[in-house]
Amino acid sequence: MSWIIFALGAIGSGAVSDLFRKLGSNLRDPFLSNLIFQVGSLSTAVLLYLLFSRKIEGNSQGILYALIGGILISIFTTFSFKALAGGPDVSTVIPVIRVGVVLLVVILGVVLFKDKLTWNLVTGVILATIGVFLISMNK
Repeated sequence: MSWIIFALGAIGSGAVSDLFRKLGSNLRDPFLSNLIFQVGSLSTAVLLYLLFSRKIEGNSQGILYALIGGILISIFTTFSFKALAGGPDVSTVIPVIRVGVVLLVVILGVVLFKDKLTWNLVTGVILATIGVFLISMNK
């Protein structure tokens, strides 16, 4: 199966997840919101692993990187809950966060992984940034 199918699935589930993140941001404590969110995430991850994989790997470096990524996504989610609870609305807060993530990933990819910095990439990031700026100006 092509990577684009999985990317579209990630986009769809990520967008709907953000909507539920907004709905869950009305809890007073963003740390509790994050805990509940992550319990749902862990439960789903375990279920998907048991249903579709059950493979064990000895790649300790890859496992460590995945663990660090999970820790960082939990921190990201806590900050997202806090931003959604105090921000204008989901259609402003989430695009600002997502474009900020895209911009930082592009910079880190170029600096750390020596990704090519093409005009298409630069133009796309600039247009996305302008789009988010326009969205945030409307509020």
